[in-house]
Amino acid sequence: MPRLKATATISQVQSIPDGLRDRLSPVIKDIYSAGDFHRADMRAIAREAGMSFRTIYRYFGDKEALLFWFIEHWLQGLYPAALEPLDGPGDLKVKLLGVLRLHLEFYEKNPNVGRIIFMTVPLERWMRDPSYAQRELMRRLLTAIKDAQQQGELRCDVDGRLILDTFNAIFNRAFLMWEYRRRSYSLVEQAAPLLSILWNGVVANNATGTAAQPSAKRGDARRSPAGSGARKRSTDRSTKP
Repeated sequence: MPRLKATATISQVQSIPDGLRDRLSPVIKDIYSAGDFHRADMRAIAREAGMSFRTIYRYFGDKEALLFWFIEHWLQGLYPAALEPLDGPGDLKVKLLGVLRLHLEFYEKNPNVGRIIFMTVPLERWMRDPSYAQRELMRRLLTAIKDAQQQGELRCDVDGRLILDTFNAIFNRAFLMWEYRRRSYSLVEQAAPLLSILWNGVVANNATGTAAQPSAKRGDARRSPAGSGARKRSTDRSTKP
């Protein structure tokens, strides 16, 4: 398998002056949210921003580093605020709903950022950059999910990472369909019904009033209705936006 060619990362980009950042930000949002990543070029960005190409190149080096730096900058309006529900009162369902609502509210208020993240950015290249992982959010969510599994609130016959991936996939699909349907409804108002669909699939059986069933061993999956159902429900794997 060929090795991925490294690109400049956010940590390698030198400190950006506020004036330069503020001039570039709206231009980059407009260009990358309206067109294909590969058709955009730094000279066009410089022209639209009214600055020299050499200035942009000196700070960022290439258009990938430029875009990834600004994605990280824009997401400062979402993080760490989106983590606050995890420290608040209520059970995990209440906390996940709070996290989901904050994400959908952010993208409803900043649709061009959503278009860039979910529709424009080349994912294979972005995945090489540290900004893609959102490690603190993923760590906190996974910890909360695993704790809920240990406490019997969530089913424990599936890997907690699968529940996390499925939860993260909601952001992507909800935004894409909101765009496809011409933003004809409130995105944030979809949070509760979307989470209810996910929750009904991951809540522990005993939490719904049904006797809990032990997870089946791999060799017993064909003989055990509970094991068969668990395997069937756990095959739809989703990935992050």
